[in-house]
Amino acid sequence: MKRGVILALAVTVTVVLAGTGIFWIQSPGSVESNPSNIDVSASEARIFKTLTLNNGLSVVLVSDPSSDKAAAALNVFSGSWANPSDIPGLAHFLEHMLFLGTEKFPEVDGYQTFIEQNGGSDNAYTSNTNTLYHFDINGLQLEPALDRFAQFFIAPLFDAGFTERERNAVNSEFTASLQNDERRIEDVMRELTDAGHPASRLAIGNLSTLTSPEMTTRLRTFYRQHYVAANMALAIYGPQDINTLESWAIDYFAGVRAQQAPKLNYDVPLFDPVQLPLLVTIEPRREMRRLELRFPIPGTAGQLASKPNQYVGHLLGHESTGSLLSVLKAKGWAENLSASSGGITHANTTFDVQIDLTPDGLANWQAVTELLFSHIELIRQAGIQEWIFDEQKNINELAFQFAEKVGPSSTAVALAENQRYYPAAQVLSGPYRLADFTPAAIEQVLSALIPDNALVILVRPDAKTLVKSQYYQTPYRSEQLAGATVARWRTPNQAPGLALPNANPFVPTQFNVQPAQKVASALYRSTPQILLQDSGKTLWFEQDDAFYTPKVDIHLLLETNYANVSASQAMATALYLDLVNDALNEVRYEAGLAGSGYGIALVDNGIQVRLYGYQDKLHLLLDTLILELTEHRISPERFAIKKEETLRALRNRSEDPVISQMIRQLNEWLTANSFSVAEQLAAAQTLTPDSLLIARNEWLASSRLELLVHGNILADQAKVLAQRIDRIIPQGGTQAAGRAIAKLPARDFLARVNIDHADSAMLELYQGDNSSLRERALYALLAETMSAPYFADLRTREQLGYIVLARAYPIDGLPALLLYVQSPSTDAAMVQLYSNRFLSRFAQQLANMNELSFEAYKRGLMTGLTEPDKNLFALSSRYWQNIQDGNHNFNTRARIAAEVEKISLEGFRRFYDIRILGDATRSLTLHQVGVNMADDYTDHAQNIVGKYPLEQPKAWPDDIEWITPTFNNISD
Repeated sequence: MKRGVILALAVTVTVVLAGTGIFWIQSPGSVESNPSNIDVSASEARIFKTLTLNNGLSVVLVSDPSSDKAAAALNVFSGSWANPSDIPGLAHFLEHMLFLGTEKFPEVDGYQTFIEQNGGSDNAYTSNTNTLYHFDINGLQLEPALDRFAQFFIAPLFDAGFTERERNAVNSEFTASLQNDERRIEDVMRELTDAGHPASRLAIGNLSTLTSPEMTTRLRTFYRQHYVAANMALAIYGPQDINTLESWAIDYFAGVRAQQAPKLNYDVPLFDPVQLPLLVTIEPRREMRRLELRFPIPGTAGQLASKPNQYVGHLLGHESTGSLLSVLKAKGWAENLSASSGGITHANTTFDVQIDLTPDGLANWQAVTELLFSHIELIRQAGIQEWIFDEQKNINELAFQFAEKVGPSSTAVALAENQRYYPAAQVLSGPYRLADFTPAAIEQVLSALIPDNALVILVRPDAKTLVKSQYYQTPYRSEQLAGATVARWRTPNQAPGLALPNANPFVPTQFNVQPAQKVASALYRSTPQILLQDSGKTLWFEQDDAFYTPKVDIHLLLETNYANVSASQAMATALYLDLVNDALNEVRYEAGLAGSGYGIALVDNGIQVRLYGYQDKLHLLLDTLILELTEHRISPERFAIKKEETLRALRNRSEDPVISQMIRQLNEWLTANSFSVAEQLAAAQTLTPDSLLIARNEWLASSRLELLVHGNILADQAKVLAQRIDRIIPQGGTQAAGRAIAKLPARDFLARVNIDHADSAMLELYQGDNSSLRERALYALLAETMSAPYFADLRTREQLGYIVLARAYPIDGLPALLLYVQSPSTDAAMVQLYSNRFLSRFAQQLANMNELSFEAYKRGLMTGLTEPDKNLFALSSRYWQNIQDGNHNFNTRARIAAEVEKISLEGFRRFYDIRILGDATRSLTLHQVGVNMADDYTDHAQNIVGKYPLEQPKAWPDDIEWITPTFNNISD
């Protein structure tokens, strides 16, 4: 442990365990009585109600008058494992089809258009054992949204005209993932799964599996069997009162068919016990080295009161001194480790231990595995200890009592998922609660974690493979483990250094909310004020008067342009911060378990630190972090390992998803401090411990300190914190820092990118003229109005690909519209022509748009902009962003919303004609030519006119202007 860590933790810490109870002082924000019929926390102001409709549909309602947004989620308890054996992927295909019109609302893009027109979003997912649909929307439009949503589950069209098209969309989703190593590994696991288990079949589906000549009929049959009320759970969240929400649930979902739920049993073992223990060696696309052990265990849904897997996962995955990861890192064998049984399920599942290895760790993977079994044996020999369970119980209870409110959509999704497994009264509290200490159940989990029950997966670049998996063509080899190896693992040597964790010193014991220093006002809300300021630092402070939580949020910025100057300085700074994080890993892990945490990031204007958690113990974390940041002593061994990690991550960038690589290329063109992967690699190769220390000294000497302290803390306490930081961190800088952005001239630019992927892609950015709030409002509204029709035209109708989007893409306040299409079958030039055609036709759509529809788009956008912050973390984030933007009135979003309100339909049409179609267009387009699409691209590119060709990032013509956007385009 480093010196800074020792200094910060050299205090007496009293940990109160669950046996003595948890106590806190009721805050001004606490709720005396909540009429909900489920378990809620002491401070919960929302009202919850569970009920079951006459047709058997389970429902949870949430009334939140403070929310401007509403949401709903419906969970179907059937997923990919319910697929018929002859049509793998049918459940996922059905999920896609439900979005393409219903009998009551037949327009193919009507649902998405309505949702997005009213400031919302929608999505769905299909997993092994469930399929979930959800949306959020302007709260005033919840009722008509529920009407449309409910029809998915009552009378979908299954239009045969779109069946073939949507098969292509599913296939595009499949092909987009072909180079994803996680999917490739799971394809191998699919082939090793017992043939009688549904996990042995492809889940996502593609053109080769979705081939039934009676596809529409098969879709309807699957739908009738599985989409029944008794096989579903619904959650609705809105600002309306609970009686209104209940009446809407009954009115719109009573029509879901009342039929017995299908009997879905997945009792077949995942793996034939005769196969185990088995070694599987897999060759990845990325440069990665991973050891994973999967141990088959029974389903976990029957043990939710005790969660024995959580106890075992907590000890095996712990990262404190004496943990398995700590010992492996000390040997230079591992980088990361995780241990868990995954999600809740009734079906057979696995307990998984995953270890990211170093090259030395890979060479010693058998010894790494022996250490794992040695640690498991240590846990057995130590016995199941109640104090460990009690500490987990305590931490979970704190997390529930002080859980911060999240968005309506996230809440609705969680409630819809939880209804399947938890009693109605526990749909909110169940995931947190540990009611029963059951040593026998924990011992049963441990009894499954033995060498003879292990599927050992070794992912390595130099894998010697024999076959390729069917769908993802993943090279692999499976073989029985050598008897001598297994015998050694059965009786592992007790490794020195391994130990069970001590009591967590970061568990808080004080939860009182500080008395308010300002008189609350109904007319205005307080915002951060400057407490201290000089040439080298500024302290902003705001005592929380909105959420009354015993937590504090601290933002700290060492403002400097040091890392913006060159790739060498950027990489030296980044690697140093990585080493600081590495040194603090054990502290950070324990603090995180106890509900506090921090992050360090290299940002565009310096080095940013954020600490968040309970006030009671946050100072321990702050002291530790600041000392380590400024005085870290570089270990040559850890430096070598982290440097190699950095180089490997850079080499692996070529395997990132296509859209990530396209965005990265876009930023290389547009931002002055974006360095290419090749530049970063070259710079990282030359780094030494001394060069990192030189970099640290230079960025510290050039830094100016900016602080925001917000939450359950008084002004004098905030000053003390600032003074402690001030004494440790030297500040020599006085100048503001920031990056420059390329402001495009009125011209259309085109550049080619070269990504090793079968898919083609087109990315097009239309840049705004300035950073004024008016300009930001116009481009945000443009994205709002264009998103759904762009998706419907290019994805649903033209079937160009799975990933199609139109989004606002501001960079440092300079607004822009971003269009993106990724296609497995159409070259980028043809995609460009389709996109251009859409843009021309969209002008006509705007010409035909009526005032009512236009106002709906405006209201939807304004609702999102003015939506109240859900929690202290979100409010602090907004405060900090406003400080960084230079808006000390802290009202950027409200002012943009006011600008949106002013936009007229006629003025918006003129804006579109001039900025998107006219001579004032400022655009940059990137084309990715997919493998085997070069000839088609060459043919079609001849039809693209008016584009100014570019060669390589930042090789702009002379009339490019580099600017640093300012708030509301105000000059200094």
